[in-house]
Amino acid sequence: MTSSNSKLVGEYAEIRQMMHGFGDHAEPLVETAKLVDEVVNQQMRSMLRKACEVAATRESSMVGMEDFLFLLRKDKVKLHRMLNYLKIKEFKAKMSSTLEGESPLTSPNPLQLDLNHKAPYMKFLKSIDNTGQLLNAENVVDYTKQKRIERIDRMTQDMDRWKYLEFSKARCATFSLKKSNKFNKFNEWIAASGDMPLHKSAYTALSYLAYETIGQIVDLAFLVRRDQNKINGDPIDRLRTSYPNPYTYKPYQYHKAISIKPLTPAEVQEALRRYWSPQLEMTGPFQRWTYTKPELKLLTC
Repeated sequence: MTSSNSKLVGEYAEIRQMMHGFGDHAEPLVETAKLVDEVVNQQMRSMLRKACEVAATRESSMVGMEDFLFLLRKDKVKLHRMLNYLKIKEFKAKMSSTLEGESPLTSPNPLQLDLNHKAPYMKFLKSIDNTGQLLNAENVVDYTKQKRIERIDRMTQDMDRWKYLEFSKARCATFSLKKSNKFNKFNEWIAASGDMPLHKSAYTALSYLAYETIGQIVDLAFLVRRDQNKINGDPIDRLRTSYPNPYTYKPYQYHKAISIKPLTPAEVQEALRRYWSPQLEMTGPFQRWTYTKPELKLLTC
């Protein structure tokens, strides 16, 4: 490996590790990681610009968590996925303080924590939830997360101890901002040096959304790969799933390990082309008469 290639591998090490954690090969292609990094960077800068507009609308002096939650309000599943993440993060902080002997732990379930007295974003969501449907989680089914769990389960069935250990490390990889050097690097990466300062909660939201954007890209790329492997002209092929039926599963029929090839830049580009295709919008048939180039949709909202 040349020095330039080694530099690229080191530069995109976190991106490649997160891609592996979402189901990609143990050694994702550097070219694919570079493309994913560019897309995530563009998405986060657009997200930050929109959040600044929301903060300016509510006459706030800085960008906070509320602004990003407001942008997610149209996608109830992604909103509740982020709320669950924040609840678990709060639960982890409470656990740390409990182990240090600062305060007792009141609830063993992180998803049942009552954060209304401490979390201003919950009050903010209630203020914009006029119908009560936004915070109602009874009918929220996260099919995307379920598909990710199924994909990861298939990957780990034939892993040995050491491969699973490396995979678990990849699953824990995030845009951690605890260290000052990583915080400065992330701050420079998203170009958060505008006129409006960012609250600490805004950095938490951006790091989470960047992580979820990588997962969304990997999910879409695997859909492209699945379509490429379909058998043309076979009416039954579209009904087959890419994983064993849990009710008719027989282990001896699936003794071979599932080999996953690294996602290629072409698969990622095709996935993004489909996602950003104007023909898939409600006004798709009328796009030929528009003279202004439409803004690319955000992958996280």
